[in-house]
Amino acid sequence: METLLKPRSAPARHCRDREMLAFLGRHGAASIEQVMRALGVGQAMAYRRVAECVDRGLVERLALLRDEPTLLRATRQGLRYAGLGLPVAEVSPGGAPHQLRCISVALALGERHGHERVLTERELRDLERRERKPIASAKVGELPSGHPRLHRPDLVLLSEERPTAIEVELTPKDPRRLEQILRAWRRASWVAEVRYLCAPGKTRRAVERAIRKTRAEGRVLTEEVVPR
Repeated sequence: METLLKPRSAPARHCRDREMLAFLGRHGAASIEQVMRALGVGQAMAYRRVAECVDRGLVERLALLRDEPTLLRATRQGLRYAGLGLPVAEVSPGGAPHQLRCISVALALGERHGHERVLTERELRDLERRERKPIASAKVGELPSGHPRLHRPDLVLLSEERPTAIEVELTPKDPRRLEQILRAWRRASWVAEVRYLCAPGKTRRAVERAIRKTRAEGRVLTEEVVPR
């Protein structure tokens, strides 16, 4: 009986592994809990597939911070296995909490609107590089080459018409930098609107103050998001 079952189960494992590697590759890195949520699998299955992919050199574990979960990142080989032309993600200890929160937001958006409608910053960067124009980014200046200097949102929600840019703001930005970005978003007519998902308190107040100062009320909305 085992001999009969093995040929049928192996392709399923490969498909599940590619699905997991595509998820990790799109987002850069994620926690095991986020992998479980994205794939809709239990803890035992997720740990088993991750362990096998680590052994095969497709996934690596990143223990960046003591108080944060270990992150899983697709290796170069893992990205190729998933059919993605993206580079290996750079993940810093300081950026890990923001990284995890962006993935949680992306999963929630995907569950509400459809995962195929949600683009990550990594996917947007690759798309705009190929299209050679801003798709859902704001022009904040000009590079020495003459090409626009772009500010990319954390996530993009696609629609049949113009996309919506999603910014996840957990800590206050430098006010001048924030105002520069908001002025750029105000001019970005190729984007339907911009949603700032802000931590409550001073972070949200700082964003709303900058929105008023740059007169971006008609283009930029704020919502409250509690840091994990």
